[in-house]
Amino acid sequence: MKVLCLGNNTQDTDTKTRNLAKAALSECHGLLSELDGPIAPMVQNGWYHSSVYDIEYGRLVALATECDLTIMLDQPKEQYSHPDAFYKTVTLIKNLPNGKFIDPGYTNSINFFETLVETNKSFCIFPFIELLTNQRSDGFTTVCCRSTTPVAHVSEIIDWQTNKSYQAIRNNMLNGVPIPDHCSSCYKLESKNIRSARQQETVEWANRLNLKSLQDLNQITHPSYYEIRPSNICNLQCRMCGPTNSHLIGREYKKINLVAEIPPKERSDFSIVNFTNLKKLYVAGGEPTAMTEFYEFLDLCIQQNKTDFEFLINTNATKLSNRFKKQLKEFSNIQFIVSIEGVGPLNHYIRWPSDWNTIVENMNYLRKNRHFITTNTTVSIYNVLGLYDLLKFFDDNFPGMLVHCSSCVSQNDILSGFEFPYPELALRKLLPIQQLRCYKNDRLLKSFIDGIITHYQSTPEIDLRRLKLFFEFNDKLDRSRDIKLVDYIPELEQARKLIT
Repeated sequence: MKVLCLGNNTQDTDTKTRNLAKAALSECHGLLSELDGPIAPMVQNGWYHSSVYDIEYGRLVALATECDLTIMLDQPKEQYSHPDAFYKTVTLIKNLPNGKFIDPGYTNSINFFETLVETNKSFCIFPFIELLTNQRSDGFTTVCCRSTTPVAHVSEIIDWQTNKSYQAIRNNMLNGVPIPDHCSSCYKLESKNIRSARQQETVEWANRLNLKSLQDLNQITHPSYYEIRPSNICNLQCRMCGPTNSHLIGREYKKINLVAEIPPKERSDFSIVNFTNLKKLYVAGGEPTAMTEFYEFLDLCIQQNKTDFEFLINTNATKLSNRFKKQLKEFSNIQFIVSIEGVGPLNHYIRWPSDWNTIVENMNYLRKNRHFITTNTTVSIYNVLGLYDLLKFFDDNFPGMLVHCSSCVSQNDILSGFEFPYPELALRKLLPIQQLRCYKNDRLLKSFIDGIITHYQSTPEIDLRRLKLFFEFNDKLDRSRDIKLVDYIPELEQARKLIT
């Protein structure tokens, strides 16, 4: 009989496993880890132990299914280096036919919120835990980064917990009343059977904050999570972006008559951050590393010795100055989300005019210096065909890295990843993704890829009106940048004949 015990990656895991093996009159063969190389086959009966730190999630699931029994040890969540590792371990055991908990109570809060987001299609945890500001909403907050509909102006929020605008949204959610003005992004994904951030991150945050019921939400008096977008200052002009997120795009759009006026430069400073209950701070842009106020905030945190919170930075990874590298050394839990749309020339075309070698070099620098990195890819009409190559690149060069995909949002959906004009070709390019490790390692990524594959398997009708609008828009950008679509995505260029 082979038994696998899962826990945190401390000596306590080895001790507990050996004690259990001894009580069962069996032998413990110790740690299974791929950190030092491939794992030898489990040819001997007995007890083994591992963790989500030691083996990639997808391979750990496969390994667990080879055993007769897989046990989650009775180690409190606080003994894990991060609550998400505890959550992943619980989820893994729950979904195994041979899984067992020494302490069944570990699933209580997770089960409650997993059931809640499936039965209450409106409830989302973000309005209960987060305060977000960005330049796109003229000083107003939004329920999350996926929404642009204002909730309340920052200057008018005296008490975030009792603010009337937030309370109205929270009450609607608790009562199961849909609020499409704020939450259409997640609703749209769920309508395609793609797991949304509402479903996934509600459960993750409930686990992180030790919430066991809706009543526990009343104990949150200050935001646990802040999202700050200081301005639209950016050094790139991404095709799926717009003037509110890049001042350079604003200038370009004005020049080529895509907008009549450039949006005013609204700025959101960091003064709203209250460290009282802070668990996580997320900073995006624009591009944070191109903003003076971002560096000033890092200096302030260092001066005030406020450097131990979870600090997540969304970046295009094209700018890592010496000043920034020096500041990073002062923070104990700083992480990066790197936005990438394709490999090499394709990324250059979409995220104009980024340099691929610089991005890879900077990602390697961050990883070498033990900063946790993940990636985000906005799936659009531009990169549907190149998605496999990108995810394969991540598998080969950054194994075990968390990869996130999101749907491109654009006017009239002309850039949507669900609008590629040759469904059969898209399907052939997408299907191999299901064999990649990053796909098997992450439930959210798997759900997204499966959803877009299902869409193209249905042989959707081509919307020629949208396709015409796409070419009109894209041709203007190409002329402005003296670049041609045919040189980067010839398969998409071929679709021009469908509208002529």
